[in-house]
Amino acid sequence: MKKYKVLRLVNGKLISPHRDYNYGKLEDVLGKKLVCEDFDDDAYNDCSDGFYATDIDGLIYSLNIYKDNRVFEVEVGGRSVIYNKYKQRFEEQAIIRMLPKSEVRKLIKEQSKTMDWDYYHAYYPVNPLKLNKLFNREKALKLLKEWDSVRGSVMWSVEDSVGGSVWDSVWLSVGDSVRTYLGWSVCCSMRCLVGDFVWCSVRNSVWDFARAYVSSLFPNIKKWKYIKHKEGVNPFQSGIDLWHMGLVPSFDGKVWRLHKGKKAKVVIKITREELREVKE
Repeated sequence: MKKYKVLRLVNGKLISPHRDYNYGKLEDVLGKKLVCEDFDDDAYNDCSDGFYATDIDGLIYSLNIYKDNRVFEVEVGGRSVIYNKYKQRFEEQAIIRMLPKSEVRKLIKEQSKTMDWDYYHAYYPVNPLKLNKLFNREKALKLLKEWDSVRGSVMWSVEDSVGGSVWDSVWLSVGDSVRTYLGWSVCCSMRCLVGDFVWCSVRNSVWDFARAYVSSLFPNIKKWKYIKHKEGVNPFQSGIDLWHMGLVPSFDGKVWRLHKGKKAKVVIKITREELREVKE
């Protein structure tokens, strides 16, 4: 039976991303049938001895945990425990080949078409700091003003709304994947570029901004918790629009800044009091 699994490729060796099991050198493992002598067929043990693999829709459980993760096609057999789509273990396994990154993207994009949430961009979020777009200052300030008014609700609203809708089947797996990827692509960039001292004062606002982006992955949610809004309209759309304009807002308690580009250059700086005077 064909499945897929994620393994770290470290100095030519394959390492499991969750339990650090060393499979050995890539060239020595490919095509070799492996049998787990201590296979655990107890379905109540969701993380036990065996070889783990899933279909394409289960890869999000681990794909973005490490930068050196790679996707492999495997053949599995023998006894099995199918805990859910993200966690399945098998008694026997043979690693057939490592998939090129382009093929992984294609498979995930095709899979995303069958789902009611944005599976593709959960794997491959847009990095706003890599968007090279011109922006309208007036429009950006209006969006920032709206974002300032809803940002306080975004953390619990997104986590509980998504959790209440798809927690068991999606959120536990998607949440870590998206947050980890966004941590690499945006938050780590911001921290390196603005410095630790400044980062300490603005990090919560940047993470809240990332949560707004996460909300855009779930268009099936029509009513978001803990915030009044028109049903079917995402109340955090202002943050999403800023994201796709290539602008990352940070707030230190007094001043809002909009950052842009690979160096997170400040392109707009405005106090909260001044922002409140911006015309709708």
